[in-house]
Formats: sequence, C-alpha cells, structure tokens
Amino acid sequence: MKKEKIYLILLLLISFIIRLIPHRTLLLAVYDEYLHRDITLRIVNEGIGVISKDIGSLLGLKAYSYPPLFHIVGALVYKLFPTEYVFFILPAVYGTISVGLFYLLSKEIFGSNKKALLATTFLAFAPNFVYRTSLYIPENLGLVIFITGMILLVRFLKSWDYKYIIGLLVLLPIYMVTHRGWVFFVAVAVIMLFIHLIPWIKKNLHYFALAVLIGVVLYFIPPINHFIAGLLLRMPKEEVTALGYLKWIGVVQLIFGVLATKKYLKSDPIRQGIVLWAWTFMIAGATAFRFRDPYASLPLSIMAAEFFYDEFLPNLNTWLNAVIKDASGKGAELFKRIVLSKKTRALIIAALILVPIAQGAYSSYKYIIPPTVKDREAFEWIKENTPPDAVFLTWWDVGYLLIGNTHRKDIVMWKKVYQGFFEKAPDPREAIQAYNDVVTMFGTVQRERVYKLMEKYNATYVYSDRRMRSLGLIKYGLMEYIAYDTHFKTLFVNGNSEIYKFIPNPPLKPYDLNPLNYTGEYSAIVNFLEKFWTGYNYADFDNGYKADFFLNARIAQLYAYLYQKTSNDELKKRYEWLLNWLAYKQLDNGGFPEGIPPNDFTLYTAFTMEPLKDLPFEGKDKTLSYLKSRIKGDYIMTTPKDKKGDLFAEAQMLPILYELGVLNETTTNNLVEKILEEQRDDGSWKKSLGGTIVTAFGLARYYQLSGDERVLPAIKKAAEWISTWQEENGRFKGESGYGYSRATYANVLFVYHVAGMKDKEEQMLKIIEETYDLQKEPRPLQATLDILRALEYSYGFERALNILENILELHPF
Repeated sequence: MKKEKIYLILLLLISFIIRLIPHRTLLLAVYDEYLHRDITLRIVNEGIGVISKDIGSLLGLKAYSYPPLFHIVGALVYKLFPTEYVFFILPAVYGTISVGLFYLLSKEIFGSNKKALLATTFLAFAPNFVYRTSLYIPENLGLVIFITGMILLVRFLKSWDYKYIIGLLVLLPIYMVTHRGWVFFVAVAVIMLFIHLIPWIKKNLHYFALAVLIGVVLYFIPPINHFIAGLLLRMPKEEVTALGYLKWIGVVQLIFGVLATKKYLKSDPIRQGIVLWAWTFMIAGATAFRFRDPYASLPLSIMAAEFFYDEFLPNLNTWLNAVIKDASGKGAELFKRIVLSKKTRALIIAALILVPIAQGAYSSYKYIIPPTVKDREAFEWIKENTPPDAVFLTWWDVGYLLIGNTHRKDIVMWKKVYQGFFEKAPDPREAIQAYNDVVTMFGTVQRERVYKLMEKYNATYVYSDRRMRSLGLIKYGLMEYIAYDTHFKTLFVNGNSEIYKFIPNPPLKPYDLNPLNYTGEYSAIVNFLEKFWTGYNYADFDNGYKADFFLNARIAQLYAYLYQKTSNDELKKRYEWLLNWLAYKQLDNGGFPEGIPPNDFTLYTAFTMEPLKDLPFEGKDKTLSYLKSRIKGDYIMTTPKDKKGDLFAEAQMLPILYELGVLNETTTNNLVEKILEEQRDDGSWKKSLGGTIVTAFGLARYYQLSGDERVLPAIKKAAEWISTWQEENGRFKGESGYGYSRATYANVLFVYHVAGMKDKEEQMLKIIEETYDLQKEPRPLQATLDILRALEYSYGFERALNILENILELHPF
C-alpha cells in the first residue's frame, strides 16, 4: 500500500510536469487561451459585473454561451498572485487534480489500487487528455467536475444510496456555470442508468415506450428543439481518421480498451455502462471529435487497464508460446528461451506501460505548438494607435490572438465568444452568418459588397499576417485590392503583419475605372500599360503586392513626358491621378511598402521616389525626410529594424539617393568604399550573378551621375566577370528556354554600356529585341519598365521609348 502511494505521488508529479511543457516558451499554447486569459483579465480589471446577466448564457444553455465560473476562479487566483504565470501553472494544477480524481474513480470501479494506478497512468498520458488538461481553457476545470461527478454516480449505482444523487444535484449546477461539458456528463449518466434500468424496461416496456414517445413530443416543442438544434450547430464537425484515434487516445489505451469490449459486455452493469459509454463516444467522435477528445479516453483507459492486468499479464506466456511454437532449426531453442525468459516478459510489460507515457510526453511537446506571436510589435501598435472599441476584420482564428493581445474586437470570435459571455448569446445562425460574411469579405471581388459588410459590422480596421496571406481563400480577394483601393489606408507593415483602416467615403475616388483608349504616338507602349490598369493604379500580373508603387511612379513619369509631347489631356489626367494616389497611399512616415507580406523597405521607397523627383508630387518632402532618416554613417537601413545594411540593396540605392541629394559626402564615400572593398578579385560580389549585376548596375548609374573615377575599374571588372557567364551568342550559360527575364539582359546592357564593351552591349539589345516574350515574363509590367529604365540610362529617354515601342510592336502582349 505504501509503495502504491509513492507510485501515485510520482505519477501526479510527472503529470504536473508534463502539463507545464506546452507553456515552455512562456507563451499561451493555443488560440483559445488568449481569449480566456483576456476574459479573465477583463473580470479582474472591470469587476464581476461585466458578466452577462442572461441566465441561458450563464448556464451554457445557449449554443454560443460561455459559463463564467472558470474565469471567475482564474480572476480570484490572479488577484492573489498577479502574474502571467497564473495562466501557465493553474492549468497544470487543474489537470493534475483530474488525474488524482480519476485514480479515485478507477479504485471505486476496480476495488484494486494496482489496477487503478494503471488506469490512471493510461489516462494521465492519453494525448487528448494531456491536451485538454494542460491549457487555460474552461474544459480543464470542467474535467475536474466531470470526474468528480462520475465518482458520485458510480457510488450511487453501487449502493443506490440517494445521498450521492443529492451530491450530483449540487454538482451539476456548478458544472453548468463552468463548462458546457455538462452535456457530455448527462449523456454518460443516461447511458450508465440505462444499463441498470434494462431489467425494469423489460418488465415495463409499455411505460418505456410511453416515455420515449413523450421524449419525441418534447423534442418538437420549439424552445427544446431550438436548444438542441443550437447545441448540434455549435458542435464542431470534422471527419477523423482511424490513425487519429491512435494519435489522440493513445495506441495502448485504444488497442487494449477495444480488446476488453467482450469481457465488459458480459460483466456487471457498471462495466457494461462503461463499455457502452466508450463505444458511443468513439462512434460519435467519428463526426464530432469533441466526443472522442477526451471523453472517450476515460472509459477506454479503465477498460485497457483491467484487460491488461486480468487478461494480458496472466496469459502473456501462453501468447508468446503460441507465437514461437513453430520455430525450428538452428538456434530455435535459444530463441525460445530468450522469448520466454522473465527479462523478456519484463521488457514487454515495461514497454507497454512506457509507450503511453512517452506518447503523452511527446504529445505535450509536439501536438501543442505555441502560436508564434511574431507580431507583438503589431499588437502593441494596435493598442497604442486604435480606439479601445475598434472592430477589426481578420480571419476567424487570428481573432483569438488579436482579441487576446490587444483587447479589441473582431467580427467572428467576438460574436461567438464575447457576446455570449458579456452580453446575450447570439443565435447560432447569426454566428454562422458572421463567419460566412467574413469569408465573403476576404474572398469576393465585389468591392461594394465588402464595403457594405464592413459598415454592417462597424469594422474600421483590417488585420492580416503571413499565414493568412498563404490561405488560398484569402489570397486573391480583398488582400489583393486592399493595397490600391482608396477605401483602405495602409497604417502598419513589418513583413509579417499589416494593418489597414477602412474609409467608407474616401476623399480620393477614381475619376475613371476604364483603361485609356489611346491611339497617338507610342501607342504600343501606352496600350500595353493600360492592360494593367485596375481602376486605381497599374498592378502587375503576378501574386505580388498589388500596389506596385515604384512601377506607378515610373508610369506617372512616362505619362507626364508623353503629355508634354502630345498634349493629350487623358494622359495628363492619368498621371495627375497617379501622383495624388501615391500621396494618398503613402505611409505616414513617407515610405512605400512592398512585398508579400508587405514591409517598409527603404529600397522600394527609393525606387518610387526616383521618377517622382521632377514631378509635382505632394509627398516629396515627407519621402525625402524618410530617406534621410534611413541613412546612417556607413550603411543604409533596409527596414526600420535594420542595423547593418545590405550590400546589394545599398548598391542599388546609392545612385538614387545621390541624385536626390540626401547623401552627404562622408556617407557617400563610406558606401562607395564598402562596395569596392566587398568586390572579389574575380570581379564578382559574393559569387552571385544576380547580386553582381545589380551591384554593377548601381555603380554604373552612380558613375554616370557623379563621374567618380574610383568606381569605373570595378564596373569594368564586374562586366568582364558577368561576360564569363554568357555563351558566344550572349545568352546566359545553362539558360534553357526563357530562363532569365529580359530585364536582366537590359541591366547587363547598361553595365556593358558604361564599361565601354560596345559589342556586348549591342548583343544584349539584339537578344531583347528578338526574344522578348511577355507571356513568359513572371512580372511583365515590371520587366518592361525595367527595360525602359536601363535603356533610358544608356541612350536617353527619347531613344529608349523608340526602342521599347518597336519591341512591343514586334512582341505584343
């Protein structure tokens, strides 16, 4: 007995430690926890009076209601110990209490400490039980009450002492204000009682039939029908696999539990009730996993332990004999002795007990992966820069993180969780409609419909992150046009998260959503560009960030030039619109984001500012101040957090910032010297063809603008190295088909032009003119404008336009 107590204490201690693992990073481990922590802290800060006064919500009688006792207890503990560790330690305490109570339940059923210890070991490390009893969620405390209720129920069924019924009647209301799992408890109680009532039912079948008939009639009474329908709608439905049962219940628990079925069906009514409970919940768990996880694990752990102890251990030698009896030949006798030895038997038994422990420990580490809150920065920005009652449009599961970290509202989770907790629980169809509307807002290309739905939910902000961008449903709807639509103003980007403000009546609205119908000079160029017109801007045909600010700045410059030549008012209207649009969509700090997810890259802001330098661009001063703030003594910040710069980005920015006049002489010299020092003896930078081309291109443009003779030898050296990568016909080695964008050839053309390699330069131009294929360019708009830029640097704007016009006439899109 003393030894068993020691084992129990060790089991409880290990169970507690295992349940700390999911919070090993000192972050909440699943999305739900962020909500429940937030609710708890709201009670701490605002008092218990914030809880809903609706009885149906308090008791969990409504589909999207959330009983408050778990959060009240959490708030009391937090008041005593005001630390975030409460949300990491309290779940492990609840989970360990559940394990201890299950030992008492098993002992009550078996009358054996050893079997009870084994059953408790199986349950304590069942992956789905570990999951549910490690987290700061109401179900964790609910399982404490569930198992307590099962102890009272089993004692009642064993003794028919009605004091246990009184205990259950006291416990059930407490359970109802803690977690909706009370419904599962009632279902199990009905199953267990049904088995005990079978003899009575056989004698009084007419009464039973009448009771069933009354139950059917009651079901169709509107309030009852509405309640049950709501619960069924709320129940998560998800197809599960056979492997899922092994993964979440546990290999040993499931196999031995199933093997015990026959024995339990022939046993006493309590065990018959347990087996019926197990199979009912496993079958129901095939469509709604909440039956399986973890409520099917409890009876299966009991069944598995008893089968293991009463059937497997006594018959192990018999089964081993049956396996090896036909073994013969050399070494067979030695093999038989080894298999039947006490050591082998001990190893098998130890393995079968250790496997559940190992699976449980593994599940706590691998099945519960803390969500990366990469964007504490974004959440902090939200808390500091948005009103406390702000409503965000975001994907439903991101709503957990957003609400939990910022205390703002989203659409779906606020409707499904908070409304039921603090106000009146929504009708299930209302909650489902909110989810469907969010899907519509992200997925549809009907912008007016999105605007109306945003207004319907009073949503003023949109939040997205990298994972959301990867979802196919989200990828091609709102998150494409949000970058350029003036109903949305970009507020925050950092390469992972992005925040936009919804403006129902934007001050800047497009004057004409249709592309220009142009027939004048350079019509091939203009008509090509107009294919990319969105109604707001020009966006490339790819999966990139559809604002394409730097490309629109180049088009504004081009159309301004063409207007001067042609006096075409449509060109004037279009370039003036682009200038206004660029100023409107510019970040408050003066930057222009780029990338998926977008980030505040200095390089792309410089690219955007270069063609705007001589145009009446309203945001010019703000952008120049932005660029100056990114320039440090010997490097240029590539993003707001960069503290060392990037060679290739700096080489591309050098000529632009020099031309804009934001570089002082010292910084210019430092950057030039750094770039020259980084060049290898062979003429390359970092042995990278792409990196060497853009670096040489940047130096070549800088040389054109400054006449700094220090860089010319480096340009020539790089040009020679680049030429070694080309065949005699000028094509890059290893290029099969259309392996390189013709914009790359144009950039090399400019490098050869500055290096004085005339033959090579003409060879590059010939390749572009003869082989340009817009269908094969991954970004046809950028490729064309990059070619124009390289040609402009080489031959001037007029000749560059003529060459490009001929190319587009030869190779129409």
